[in-house]
Amino acid sequence: MASMINKPYPDSSRNDSGLAFVRIGDGDMMLMFGIAFGYHPHDKTSWRGGKSKLGQDLRTGLAFPKYRYNSKSPFYYEIYDVKRICPFHNFLTMIHQDIKYLTYANLFVNSNYPATKILFRSLIEDQKGKIVLIINNGTNPAKLAELSKWACEILLYPDNGPSMWEDIKLREQAIAKITETAKRYNNRLFAFSVGYLTRVLIHYAWQENPYNRYIDFGSALDEITKNKITRPYQSNPGYYADPTYILHYKTTGQKFDITVSN
Repeated sequence: MASMINKPYPDSSRNDSGLAFVRIGDGDMMLMFGIAFGYHPHDKTSWRGGKSKLGQDLRTGLAFPKYRYNSKSPFYYEIYDVKRICPFHNFLTMIHQDIKYLTYANLFVNSNYPATKILFRSLIEDQKGKIVLIINNGTNPAKLAELSKWACEILLYPDNGPSMWEDIKLREQAIAKITETAKRYNNRLFAFSVGYLTRVLIHYAWQENPYNRYIDFGSALDEITKNKITRPYQSNPGYYADPTYILHYKTTGQKFDITVSN
């Protein structure tokens, strides 16, 4: 499926159309199906199990008919087969999007992470002052000052998104913050790394203004925004190799290509 991407990022950052990239992982699936998961020291997130408002909103976002807007603002989903939670064909029926906009869940991480780091360096240089960062509020002031040298705006959100999202006042404030920011810009890159909140925040931002690029980079941003290793693949990407989908970032012409090896 990844090979079906026909307008690769970051080429899309140089035109007036929009783009969204959202990764649906096992934690998102567990929220949608009411499955409990324990606290993780890197994500600083847990869920007690049962129905959650965030899980409901994730389902609502997937069911939104995004295929109607592919000509002006394609919405890509990075997915993978989580058989232990939901049969893959059932999962596909939950996503109201053309299949050519479904791609590989680990596109930016694992064995592709070295190429992603090159991509980041290029973006920071080429899009300086045009990047909106959406990261966790645990980022220290010194790091925020450093990031502000190349980001035009930084939005901070709490770590434990599922619990926060249960509070209607906090939820409405979180949605208002991202939608008001999305309205202020056009043709800007919004780089997200706020865990499970990312998926619903991108949905709301994209609905408010489809003419930005909303990219779910997830933990692949951590070395830049936190100055530390938070995942094993960041220090040993070759160990987490997937031979099927390979990411290539070509600095000449700034092409972001995906190839299939089999």
